[in-house]
This record gives sequence, C-alpha cells and structure tokens, in this order.
Amino acid sequence: MIKLVILDVDGVMTDGTKYYDRDGKVVLKLFCDKDWTAIKRFRAIGIPVVFITGDPYNEMILKNRNLPVVVNRGEGFHKDKVNYLAEVLEDFNCFAEEVLYLGDDLFDVNIMKSVGHPYCLLDSPIIVKQNANTLYCKAGENVIMQLFDKLEIDELIPVVPYDEVMTKIYELDLKEKF
Repeated sequence: MIKLVILDVDGVMTDGTKYYDRDGKVVLKLFCDKDWTAIKRFRAIGIPVVFITGDPYNEMILKNRNLPVVVNRGEGFHKDKVNYLAEVLEDFNCFAEEVLYLGDDLFDVNIMKSVGHPYCLLDSPIIVKQNANTLYCKAGENVIMQLFDKLEIDELIPVVPYDEVMTKIYELDLKEKF
C-alpha cells in the first residue's frame, strides 16, 4: 500500500507551459481544478501529499492550499530531488517502498529510482519512462485525478465511501486560500 505521495508540479499538474513577463519572470501557469480535488481525496483517506518542485513560483500556490513543498532550485542552487527524500520519509514516518513519486522530466529520474512506486506521464522522455510506470495521460490533463483512480483500481490505496471522503474534503477545502 502507498502511504505517501510526492509530486512534481510543472509538466505534471501543468502542461509545462509558462507565461513570462518582459523581465523573464513567470506570471502565469494553468492548473486543473480536478487535480486539486484529487489531492484532497488522497489527504481525506489519510495519504499525505508532498511537492518537490524546481520552480519557486509554485511555493506560494502550494502553501495557500496547506500543502507541504520543497523547492530544490533557486538563485545559486539546484539540488537533486532525491537529496530531500530521507528528510521527507522521516517527516512522514514511512519507508521509500511505501512512497509514490510522480514526475515527468530528467530531474525526476533519481528520486524515481529511489521509491517503491515511480510514475510518469505519456509525454515524458524515454529515459523517464524507463524508470517509471507510465500513466496514460499527458501533462496537465487531469493527471492527479487519473492517478488516484488508477491506484484505487489497482488496490494500492484504500477505497473509502463517498460520504466519508466528501466530509473530509469539505474540511480540507475550508483551510485553503483561493
């Protein structure tokens, strides 16, 4: 069973497109609301969701939704995501074999090799697909929702009755800023 989900952001929850201003700062990305709901579904059934992202732009978006986030790249540093795995495992009291990681790019390969349940997307590079289970969806296309459904079907997460899940989802929703 999966006890923790770790997600990349860009190229997973977004299609990877970024809109920049004239100074080269990111000003806009598109997210799918069904994915935010799927994240709440994971949390409602007791599976924490953590993000490791290379774009500091994503940090406040995730914090506004009360989601733990690690930014592995910024001014003057860029660390491999796998360098954060031990700390995340300790924080969430689980083993690497119990962790699902979903990423899409070369920067995700080392952490994929280190967890029990690595996943990537249909439009990921071949080297990424060689190190992960491929979901049959592309970046930004309801990815987390489809992941949740697949994990239920594959019996890798518990199936919890709708009424029980919705009560917890509403509670989580009240704690988010939009």
